[in-house]
Amino acid sequence: MVFYTRRVILIIMLATIPNFFFGERGKADPRPKIAEMNESQKNNLDRIEKYLDGISSLRAKFVQVSSNGEISNGMFWLKKPGFFKFQYAPPSQILIIGDGTFLSYIDDEIEEIRHMFISSTPLGFLANRKVSLKENMIVSKVENALATLRYTFRKRSEPKGGAITLVFSDKPLKIRKWIVIDAKGIETEVTFSDLETGIDIKNTIFEIPRKFFVNDRDD
Repeated sequence: MVFYTRRVILIIMLATIPNFFFGERGKADPRPKIAEMNESQKNNLDRIEKYLDGISSLRAKFVQVSSNGEISNGMFWLKKPGFFKFQYAPPSQILIIGDGTFLSYIDDEIEEIRHMFISSTPLGFLANRKVSLKENMIVSKVENALATLRYTFRKRSEPKGGAITLVFSDKPLKIRKWIVIDAKGIETEVTFSDLETGIDIKNTIFEIPRKFFVNDRDD
């Protein structure tokens, strides 16, 4: 059970990493489709881009559900440019921290830390100083209802990797959830509540615990 929980959380970080990272157990669609959008859908995409671009900081509670049935929850912080953090509620001892350049996966229970470039993850573009969906992303699917907007994106530079679906409520426009799909088709859904934007968040929130710095460990 612990292995699967850690595996699910890592999907958030690794959804756009090439398949060889996980082995050959699955393959991505070799030719991702590009959605044909009507004028209304294009206008809504412009609104979404403007909304995301206008968020300087964000704090929210989240519930994470994976396609294997695992459920976890915690707090999420975002501060542009480049900073974000997932803090999972007990009994989990996992943190995911973005510091502007690297994304760090920290498992305090087994004292393990892993790093990768934020730009190689599906969440990296959300923390950019300038959010440019049309420039950096491919829209592969659009599902808009009366009060909900759903757009699925793939990185233009890695269209064969994973995908992220952003779900918004409308009038007023507000992000409600995202769904990360890794290169093998495994889904992880993160739903937000009590979402606040434009708040003061100290940079210390995004600091990696000192015990994970090698020079601070005891000999």
